[in-house]
Amino acid sequence: MKMYVLVFLPLASILASNDRVESKKDRALPRTQAPTIQPLVRILVESNEAAVQLDVLCGMYEALQGRRGLRAPEGWSEVYRKLAASQNAEIQEKVLQLSVLFGDPQALAALRRTAEDVRADPSARRNALQTLVEKRPDDLLPLLRKLLDDRAVRSSALRGLAVYSDPQTPALILEQYGKYTDAEKIDALATLASRPNYALALLEAMERGRVPRRDLSAFAVRQLLAFNDKKLSERLTNVWGSIRPPSAEKTKALANYRKAVLPDAIKKADRKHGRLLFSRTCASCHTLFGEGGKIGPDLTGSQRANPEYLLTKLLDPSAVVARDYQMTVVTTKSGRVVSGLVKEESDKTLALQTQNEIVRLDKTDIEDRQKSQQSMMPDGLLTPLSASELRDLIAYLSGSGQVPLPPAPSDKDK
Repeated sequence: MKMYVLVFLPLASILASNDRVESKKDRALPRTQAPTIQPLVRILVESNEAAVQLDVLCGMYEALQGRRGLRAPEGWSEVYRKLAASQNAEIQEKVLQLSVLFGDPQALAALRRTAEDVRADPSARRNALQTLVEKRPDDLLPLLRKLLDDRAVRSSALRGLAVYSDPQTPALILEQYGKYTDAEKIDALATLASRPNYALALLEAMERGRVPRRDLSAFAVRQLLAFNDKKLSERLTNVWGSIRPPSAEKTKALANYRKAVLPDAIKKADRKHGRLLFSRTCASCHTLFGEGGKIGPDLTGSQRANPEYLLTKLLDPSAVVARDYQMTVVTTKSGRVVSGLVKEESDKTLALQTQNEIVRLDKTDIEDRQKSQQSMMPDGLLTPLSASELRDLIAYLSGSGQVPLPPAPSDKDK
């Protein structure tokens, strides 16, 4: 049995390193592929071990995601014929996704069929749609519009629409907004906050009461402010409020918030409701009691028992910002703005962790990139909360253990 020393190495790192030593001539080609990918293609041709094949395919896909204008490496057609017939569904999926990145029209058609197939595995459909979004074929936009009616892939479709500057998108998203789940609303608002014309439609919908003011998170508000558009910022302030009040107002707000979290008030708090508020406000980025996201620090071991500490952190998160949590703001050539933490970077691509997804960008698509001194955690998180909601949230955050979520309201209660 042959031994392949690359199998258990971090292939994404290997390929990223290869990108860095690629010649200037290679970079000038309109459709390029690092020449050092050929040894990996040979492994796929020669190996019949599923574990080896999957490891190599996953490493290649991770490294090449976000790249545009790629050409298929020599021998790839043989790899595709062989692995498309594999008994392993993951291998079939990955070789198909790579073929799409290489511009194979048959692979594009196959992936589109998977994305549209309501009988297919939902996870496979979402992966297929994500790969199509990365590739951006000419006929993808009508498919994304259509899939807004499909609950299994709606979130993926909502996120995918952010890559297009399309005048129909805001109306299509807002038309069904009231039917979306909480997670889908986050994706919808992230897309509507990605372009100035989308943002204006969103603020108009909020003025008319079609989108509740409290649904617009401080993350989305900061994204709108990143456009540096005076008229948009003024309208945002009128509709939603200020995300970063002056120091004097902040001091006054802290004094008012303190009254809501006095020891006697905390004792009467509903920690179950506090957990629900945490899941809506904080859990996409922070872990507490083993649950939540990993974008920001794990809160379980922080100074949670001190309500004063929690209030100051929530009220002014950018007062002290660790370097790893400083935000990067990117503007693409199509006018899209993306704000997040740099998760991965090579000479070819940049991956940003936003509140709701990892956005991979080809660097040739980037118009402007700025490193902010602000924390990824925005100001204004407390603005939408009532005094009782703040009390419940602080009680949950400062508690010593997990509590169950409150029961979901029945149809009768709605």
